[in-house]
Amino acid sequence: MKVLFLQEVTGTAKPGDVKEVSPGFARNYLFPKHLAVVADDKVVDQIRQREEAARRRAEKALTDAREIENRLRRITVTLYAKAGEGGRLFGSVTNADIAQQLKREAGIDVDKRRIEVEPPIRSLGPHEVTLNLHAEVTATLRVVVAAK
Repeated sequence: MKVLFLQEVTGTAKPGDVKEVSPGFARNYLFPKHLAVVADDKVVDQIRQREEAARRRAEKALTDAREIENRLRRITVTLYAKAGEGGRLFGSVTNADIAQQLKREAGIDVDKRRIEVEPPIRSLGPHEVTLNLHAEVTATLRVVVAAK
């Protein structure tokens, strides 16, 4: 009996594999535990279409991240904060502040959790922050902090 594996079965198959197994193994073990389904043409086509759609989404996310990285190379974000003597800020500039100002100035919407501010920005002047746009794409953004 041909089955399509939905989950990994140690020593037998990985998810997405289509293999010939004995009918008893399929009926008594694989089907009740939802590890596999009967591999008719319709099911195989559905799985292949899902895999293709997931691959296209991943490619689109990567190209979008590279496009944003190219735009960020030319951008400098300016933030205004209250500062005391010697250019020291009252508080610090957070990743949420940077994300908000980036959206306001350049129209680029980046999740604040993707912005790494290390070390924390606590002084006036130019700084660089790292943006993790994708698993394969990391960008550097120039941030200038000016006094209010």
